[in-house]
Amino acid sequence: MEQTVRDDFRETDTLNDKLDHMATAHFFTRFISYLIDIIVLWSVSQIIIYPILNVFDIRSFQIWIPLFSAENILNAIVYFAYFILMTYYFRQTLGKMITGISVVSEFGERLSFGQVIFRELIGRYISNQLFYLPYLIVLFTKDRIGLHDYFANTHVVKNSYQDYKNMIKARYFREV
Repeated sequence: MEQTVRDDFRETDTLNDKLDHMATAHFFTRFISYLIDIIVLWSVSQIIIYPILNVFDIRSFQIWIPLFSAENILNAIVYFAYFILMTYYFRQTLGKMITGISVVSEFGERLSFGQVIFRELIGRYISNQLFYLPYLIVLFTKDRIGLHDYFANTHVVKNSYQDYKNMIKARYFREV
């Protein structure tokens, strides 16, 4: 019986390429993860930020223009701090933990702080300013990487498949 090859793969793809593709997280999983993170951040802002603003009566305080209000500045700090710190220390946010995905470096080493800053601060800021459209790049790239992943040389992988991939690579390269 003839074995069929998926459309995603080319005949020139190596086992390594196929394993990498199978381990990367799909757009829908990443989207659900992001929605969970937004719910967490909304909860934090409702529990911590808004009471602080109301206690000190600075909710309407703004610097120069309404965009630089105390509310917007505190929300932005919490938003970016959450993504930066969670990704740097745990390689995943709460949403990624729930959906079983994590961020890994392109070559498998520990994420550097510079990579996390490029991915979570610069990449997210650019994507958010462009109405979240750069996140859709994940749907169209072969390795399912977004613009922010491209900036930082990172991938988002399914944890269970990543473990299998590492096990297969270890056995395959040991035998070859």
